[in-house]
Amino acid sequence: MSFNLSGMTRFLKGAAIALFCAVVLFAQATPALAIGSMQSRPSEGEPRLNEILDESEDAIRPENALDADKIIEQANKGLNEVQGTADIHQMNRPSNSRQAKSAAEEVQQALGKAADKMTGRN
Repeated sequence: MSFNLSGMTRFLKGAAIALFCAVVLFAQATPALAIGSMQSRPSEGEPRLNEILDESEDAIRPENALDADKIIEQANKGLNEVQGTADIHQMNRPSNSRQAKSAAEEVQQALGKAADKMTGRN
């Protein structure tokens, strides 16, 4: 019985390539596992959505259709008519930003730098 080394290596290379392709195929076909992620509560956002749904249904009733004063009053309660004050604590504003600069301060600083470059003061 003769042992053909080149034939055996050719077979092993082919088997390794087939195994690699099978692993890639099955890795792509299986869903991602979210074991370490934080579990969410689907019912957490439900009360706010129900409230928005009720307000929407009220807004499309015929008796409320042309009441602009009521719409303006609702819009002035929060960020906008639909969102209200939801997630207002997560929004960045100058009052809750530590080192935020206003647009006017940034423009003034940029103009100062440009003027310094023009006059030769670095």
